[in-house]
Amino acid sequence: MGKSTNGPDWTDVETMLRALSALHSGHAGVTLLPRGIGSSGGLTVGCAMMFDVLPGSSVPEMVATDSVWPCSEHHDLAAHVYKGLHELDFEISKAYKNETLWK
Repeated sequence: MGKSTNGPDWTDVETMLRALSALHSGHAGVTLLPRGIGSSGGLTVGCAMMFDVLPGSSVPEMVATDSVWPCSEHHDLAAHVYKGLHELDFEISKAYKNETLWK
């Protein structure tokens, strides 16, 4: 905390989570899971939006993405998570376009 960066930091991640939750009327979250055995497998970064849906609705209960970190594009985990949230927003937009009942 308190580190100056040239890219997104954890405050930006928090702001993006709040914005996605408000914009899409759901609950956005990030999950970090260890990959492999031992300490060299990296992380699986999961970004998900959970929606409150009524029984029988064709609206998806959740839209999710996942990625692996470390990666060649980001040297900072916060920047990687931030990009994952942008990818989640894109996946949600695809779900909107495919959903006839949301019109």
